[in-house]
Amino acid sequence: MARNATGQVSLFEKVPESARLAWPDIAAILSGVVSSLSKLMGGGIVAFYAGCQMGGVAVAITFALSFVLTYFVGKICFREGLANNVVSRFYIFGKKGSAAGSLIWIFVLVGVLAVGTVQLGNAILFAFDLTEEWMRWALFIGISCVWVVMALFGTKVIARMNAVFVVALFCVMGYVVYLIAAEGQLADAATHGILIPGVQPLEGFAYSVNYAIMTSGLLALFAADFTRFARKERDLVPISLVGSLFAIITYLFGALITYYGFTQSVAYFTELGYQGEAAANMAVTNPGVSLVLAAGGVGLAIICLSQMKVETSNSIGGANAVSNLIHSLTGKSVSWTFAVIAANAIGLVFILGGILEQINAFMGYGSILTTSWCILLITDYYLVRGRLGIGERGICVGNPEQNVNWRGVGTLAVATLVGSVLYATGLVAVPFLVVAPLTAILYTAASLLTRSRTSW
Repeated sequence: MARNATGQVSLFEKVPESARLAWPDIAAILSGVVSSLSKLMGGGIVAFYAGCQMGGVAVAITFALSFVLTYFVGKICFREGLANNVVSRFYIFGKKGSAAGSLIWIFVLVGVLAVGTVQLGNAILFAFDLTEEWMRWALFIGISCVWVVMALFGTKVIARMNAVFVVALFCVMGYVVYLIAAEGQLADAATHGILIPGVQPLEGFAYSVNYAIMTSGLLALFAADFTRFARKERDLVPISLVGSLFAIITYLFGALITYYGFTQSVAYFTELGYQGEAAANMAVTNPGVSLVLAAGGVGLAIICLSQMKVETSNSIGGANAVSNLIHSLTGKSVSWTFAVIAANAIGLVFILGGILEQINAFMGYGSILTTSWCILLITDYYLVRGRLGIGERGICVGNPEQNVNWRGVGTLAVATLVGSVLYATGLVAVPFLVVAPLTAILYTAASLLTRSRTSW
């Protein structure tokens, strides 16, 4: 029986009334999740690639899209009392088809886990002036082992200390803003244009918007595992607002923090062998270095603790995806320990592939995957099963499941393929503009064409 939203609850257990939480408790969880190095990186990307003015447009998109997706996906999971992966399995994927959702979750969530590991590792390397390659990899492996241990044994500790970590991180970020203001640079930090060499305005804006879209979809899918614990449906409005608002606040701090340490960060990464745009990109994507520059050892300790809460959640989410992937394809269950270790091992593979150096591509493809999933679920529940009455709403766990929902899996595959090709070839810089309507249209059309044969 679940007692809180952070404990290990069976994925197939509907939330009982005794486990319901007040909306401020759930909002606090989401505010902690979005207060991370990867979100701070988002603020730097938005400001430095698009400039502060156009970056403001990307921030507005983030807030609006985060709220809308979190609210509508969260409402589905609240009504069903089940996690997003399970709801998606019964509604849009089917039992074996849910492997598609697990693969998306592994790519996006474990990718974010890998990004956070590299960012924290680079901050530690910078703080202690460690430059050897073997030290770098030993540190990344060591950090991944910490995530494994925390996911296995430390979730209750992290849950209890979450609020403290969030407050401490915001205190450090506030101190950085104070330093910028004391140096008389606050106005420039909030109004500058594009600062990445060689980046054109439309290109930079597209990067920023893709990041905003990816994180909006990710927040909605991730938050749905917690919104199911809400006491009342109307609680989803303040929960979605607070989660989206804290994402924006973290963006703003990230933009200022990146500005504060940009010159020294570029110099540091230039010494490591990065040149020109590559060095600037590494400076923008490693806000932990700026925090160490500003607050020294105290700043490093706080970002280690604050990152711990986020990466523990990412490890758990990634492990759930690994477990479901194996079970959906083979029918066999794996131990929780194996799933957690596997998720973090995949994260190390992402690091080996240089995920932070390929962050723009990761954001682009991530935006395709997260939003196509969200739009597919929203279309199925509210339009196809709702207004059109094709299939039933209301999941009965234990009833026979559809093996593969080809309407959902097929739509996801086609929309993802089209969006990826258009993005890879440069024909569409923001694939969401194609993927979102294409997903809704294809799934609705497929449902209408197979209406007489659809009972799920």
